[in-house]
Amino acid sequence: MDTNIITNQKKSRVSFFGQTIYLGIDVHKKNWSVTVYLGGTFFQTFHQESKSLVLANYLHSHFPGAVYKACYEAGFCGFSVQRELSSLGIDCIVINPADVPQTNKGSLSKTDASDSKRLAIALSKGMLNPIHIPDRVTEADRQLIRYRKKIQVQLQGRRKSLKSIFHIAGVIIPVEHDKPYWTGNFVKWLRSLALAETSLNKTIQLIVDDVEVFRKRLLETNKLIRELSVSDRYSEVFTVLSSAAGIGIITAMTMLTEIGNIERFDTFARFNSFIGLCPSEFSSGEDTRKGGMTPRNHSAIRPLIIEAAWIAIRTDPVLALKFNELIVTRTKKRAIVVIARKLLSRIYCIWTKKQEYEKGILK
Repeated sequence: MDTNIITNQKKSRVSFFGQTIYLGIDVHKKNWSVTVYLGGTFFQTFHQESKSLVLANYLHSHFPGAVYKACYEAGFCGFSVQRELSSLGIDCIVINPADVPQTNKGSLSKTDASDSKRLAIALSKGMLNPIHIPDRVTEADRQLIRYRKKIQVQLQGRRKSLKSIFHIAGVIIPVEHDKPYWTGNFVKWLRSLALAETSLNKTIQLIVDDVEVFRKRLLETNKLIRELSVSDRYSEVFTVLSSAAGIGIITAMTMLTEIGNIERFDTFARFNSFIGLCPSEFSSGEDTRKGGMTPRNHSAIRPLIIEAAWIAIRTDPVLALKFNELIVTRTKKRAIVVIARKLLSRIYCIWTKKQEYEKGILK
């Protein structure tokens, strides 16, 4: 009888070469909920630290040799997780939350685990379209433009606070100072106020102190944006965009940093769908009804284009003529949306052709 014991046998591990592992990730600051699908079959849902390397180590340990595909919803972390996972060999895409298929049952019971599973299922079935991921420089420049918007929000908030205080105290703002924006004369008038209540005076002065800080920041930010607009990276296209009727430096730079490369939109319809100046449509059989603007829109660009349209009808004769025709049968608000769509079409045309805008041209 052979009693020799065989030791140090080499263990063989299964290879997942040719297999695809699908990952749905519900991203949070401290932890992630991850659902794993092997092909079209559910494998596991687990929680882990919010570190890309931890997930990569898990995949290489459990599914060596496989192709890894992951997705998560756009949110607070931007594209940093996507870049980290991609650098570790995990093909990762970022999804618009509104594009993820949802059932009524799923909407009534929402957890991190169910969210990650919903993502993984949709990814494994090829039902998800990724959003565009900008390069790092464009994303950084985008933050400067967005910071300016945050300053404006702060200034608007301080004005609302001040008006609320004045209503409570019975203070009436003089007509020449009652404007929707801050002016130097209005600040001087606030500084000169001498109300009977000490605490009220101090509160007003504190608000004015805040305003002066934010106004200084706004001027500094505007200067940086102007410098950015004439840089080698943007100057050529900026000149083209700013030639369009109603388009100023902020609108042009917002479009440049938010959209990036216009060539990713092969038709105006796709570009318009991204901006959100297309009407919603409800069709059944032979009945077709068009509603208001689609709720899906670029929240920064669409309002700027509509604002630009109001300026354009005062500077471009053709758009002014079209507006006057429209208001015969529509309200001015509905008419200006049509003008905004026409303006956007012209912006798309000059942007793709790199030709400056010409006023008074019918098409």
